[in-house]
Amino acid sequence: MNNEVMNTIEKRNKVLSYKNFNVAIYMPVMDVIKCAEAKDGEYDKVFSLLCDNVKIGRVYIENYRSQIFATKEQLLKAKKYFEDKGIACSGGITTNDDDKRRGFASLCYSRESHRKIIKDSIKMLAEVFDEIIFDDFYFLNCRCSDCIKAKGTMSWSDFRLAQKAEVTKELILKVAHEANPACNVIIKYPLWYETFNDTGYDLKIDSGLFDSIYTGTETRNPQYQQQHMPKYMGYFNMRYYGSSKPGLNLGGWFDPYECNYNLTSYLEQGYLTMFAKAKEATLFCMGSLIHDPSFRLFAPAVGEMFEEIDEYIGKLGEPKGIAAYRPSFARGEDNVHHYLGMCGIPFEPSVEYNENAKTIFLAEGAASDSGIVTKMKKSLSNGADVVVTSGFVRKMGKSFEEFANVSYSTRKAYVDKYADTTDHGLSIHGQYTGNKKILIPQMDYGINDVWELAAAYDTDMNYPLVLRWCYDRGRVSVIVIPDNYGDLYNYPVQVLDVIRETLGLKDNIMISAPSKVMLITYDNDTLIIRSDLDYSEFVKVYVPDKFTKAVEIIREDNEGSYGKFDIVNGEFTINATPGYNYVLRLVK
Repeated sequence: MNNEVMNTIEKRNKVLSYKNFNVAIYMPVMDVIKCAEAKDGEYDKVFSLLCDNVKIGRVYIENYRSQIFATKEQLLKAKKYFEDKGIACSGGITTNDDDKRRGFASLCYSRESHRKIIKDSIKMLAEVFDEIIFDDFYFLNCRCSDCIKAKGTMSWSDFRLAQKAEVTKELILKVAHEANPACNVIIKYPLWYETFNDTGYDLKIDSGLFDSIYTGTETRNPQYQQQHMPKYMGYFNMRYYGSSKPGLNLGGWFDPYECNYNLTSYLEQGYLTMFAKAKEATLFCMGSLIHDPSFRLFAPAVGEMFEEIDEYIGKLGEPKGIAAYRPSFARGEDNVHHYLGMCGIPFEPSVEYNENAKTIFLAEGAASDSGIVTKMKKSLSNGADVVVTSGFVRKMGKSFEEFANVSYSTRKAYVDKYADTTDHGLSIHGQYTGNKKILIPQMDYGINDVWELAAAYDTDMNYPLVLRWCYDRGRVSVIVIPDNYGDLYNYPVQVLDVIRETLGLKDNIMISAPSKVMLITYDNDTLIIRSDLDYSEFVKVYVPDKFTKAVEIIREDNEGSYGKFDIVNGEFTINATPGYNYVLRLVK
């Protein structure tokens, strides 16, 4: 990256529409054309529906989407309109086609006509703006005859990764920087990273090419849509994507779609984006938020949300959590981190293996790393806890026998009764009932060599849910993931607490609560507890003994006891209200 681009990034980071962060709006090409063609003062009536509620510091102005093009003159008119209002402007592009047969259809970079579209569009944007952001359609899903011929004997994944890298270098970055050496070219990643390599994305490859990155945090409705996105993903993605280009993850982006069922679900995207310490939040999109009557309440609500966040976000430190390694080429147990995050486990994910972590979490995707056994052994020799999932054990196969005689069998169990332990697995006790019967894999293990910390009961039988044993100076643990990852929510509190303790949270900050209560922790003794339950629920919070009080930051200057919690013997309890953020500071 040249110094001119760095100057552009430094300049853009100084744009703050709120005290602690900036809010931007993305403007699709159809709205750009409307703005450019509007008569004097006419667009003010439309834009006021948004800007009267939200402090907008930047507009991303698009010149291409779905075979719709804006002219350079239209870009300049729209740019002048917003700059006259003191709003910064950047360019935008959505690299999709209008072929409805393919669902969301990417451009085809095996066709010269589509290569010309992206080259010409990028050149125009770079001539008008010092920044260009890609909407998250910069993926490849074309299988036309030209692509089949160009692919040859390569896999689709390898072909698309190679083709996308070539297009990025030759048709995007080279063109943009020749037209404008100061142009900061930003790739905005979609949220569905589990299948990135299938469509040409790779966090390490792409982040190594583009000047900076942006993060999709649009979780929407986790049940009634095809992308399977637990809400915690909005927070997780900001941290995970940022690990691929430290310091240059410029913001998070969310939208109102599939959130009409619950306005809080729209706001939750914004909360989790900002709790991950995003520098900027981008609202998608101008047309939907100001023209679609079904989203009429969204702008006032999100504006109030930003005002609230601005009161305390600057008092929170850097996020911290359990080190979670997921290489950029990983596959397996899709989104399991987010399901666990919805069970009150705070993660600090990375595309790199954290050799210094005291506890490191490895889901099935981490087994894609051919060097993972060596990395685990090094951590264990340093006294670390290495916690893996049942899917990780399955994918490792015989290689996992280095650590213990534990394997993933072909048998299943249908369970709803559970037990835990108080003596490191020498005995299990209790009979706790889950929300419903669920299907779990049965793990084979060596009795008296490996120990159950939590189990599920059936007739004259029990099945391990958490296993642990010693290796070198450290410990290895296995967490059993149900066949339906969402059934993690049906584990009773006692089993969830064993999982939390196995991950070392009891020695730091841990909650004891049903699933769908999230915990986010920071490095300056601050934390956030947010409940996604449908009802109020008492949540027990465990903290180190050195603390005597927990205070809600937004109320800490108020007199009286409201928002203040006494800590006795390292714990206190809150009555978590659905959708409310308990933003707390621990006091010694």
